[in-house]
Parts: sequence; C-alpha cells; structure tokens
Amino acid sequence: MKLDTVRLVVDLKSLSRGMNRGVFTIPLDRIEWNIEDVEPEESMGTLELEVDFEDIAVQCSGRLDAHFCTPCARCLEPSSFDICADIHRSYTWSPDPASEEQREVIPQSGELDILDAVREAVMLSIPCKPLCSPDCAGICYN
Repeated sequence: MKLDTVRLVVDLKSLSRGMNRGVFTIPLDRIEWNIEDVEPEESMGTLELEVDFEDIAVQCSGRLDAHFCTPCARCLEPSSFDICADIHRSYTWSPDPASEEQREVIPQSGELDILDAVREAVMLSIPCKPLCSPDCAGICYN
C-alpha cells in the first residue's frame, strides 16, 4: 500500500483486493491540519492503516499515535496532549441515496484522501479543558 505521508492520500492502484495493511511514520509538522490553536508537538507520528478494498466500497480504518499541543485553558501556555485515536471511514464509487450508511465518493483520480478522517480523529481527541499542568493557577497568578 502506497501512502503520500504529507497529503495523507492512499494510491488505490497500489492496493490488492481484500485487506491491505501498513504502518507509516508521518511528518506531523508538514501536514496541513487547519485546526485552530492546535499544532503538532513532535515532528513525527505513527499511522497504522487497514484498507479493505472491495468491488463496491473501500473501508478504511486505523489508529493515529501522535503528540499535539494547544493553549492551556487557564494561562494560555502550551498544553500537550497525546492522541491515540481510531480512524474509520467508508468510501464508494457510486453513492446510493437510499442507503442509510454514509460513504464518501471515491474520486476518479484513483487517490483516496484520508486527511479529513485523520483530522477528525485529532479534533475529537482535543481535551475539553486543556491544562499545562493539573495545578495551573491561571493567567492572573503568573
């Protein structure tokens, strides 16, 4: 399986029918995350990926292990958090409007863009109230 580790795009031509697996080191600092106030803390992360390549659909699942940071909710200093998030996304060549299952349409380019699925996993892992330390007194006390 070939993965563009910067754009997070799987080359469908590199897949065989059935289950395809790969573990990739991705350059977190080169990916356009476009998540407000969230940046990678380390330059590299790990993406484990399983792509089930079927005749009518492609099922993509995996796990992202990475370290990010966002401003502390009390003092605005950087607050680190780990991401060990599961990724799931279904894709199809021809959508069925009658189906209740939502699937993204696979483009004719033969490239499967998984960036949105990975970005979603990062966004869901952001702490509701990130703190730089459990005993942070806040901006008024610094």
